[in-house]
Amino acid sequence: MKRIMMMLALVAMTLTASAGDKKKAQTVKTVTFNVSMHCENCQKKIEGTIGWEKGVKDLKTNLKDKTVTIKYDSQKTTPERLQKGIEKLGYKTEVATPKKQ
Repeated sequence: MKRIMMMLALVAMTLTASAGDKKKAQTVKTVTFNVSMHCENCQKKIEGTIGWEKGVKDLKTNLKDKTVTIKYDSQKTTPERLQKGIEKLGYKTEVATPKKQ
């Protein structure tokens, strides 16, 4: 009987944990900015600063395309806040429009 109760408790905890993971996954969003960076130092400055902003989960910079792509928790930050953070570093930014294929 104890084994059955322990198994049920384990299953309940697993289901609760997976439901929390789904909720977290739904709040993670992605935004891409066109940024006026022009060298590797600009790239490093953005990565080193914006990567530590509250809610940022992942950050990728592309110097060639002059873009910064950020995965963020929408419950902790917004694209506007992230954009302002980049602009505070001295760069001009705009939200990138998706490329048509």
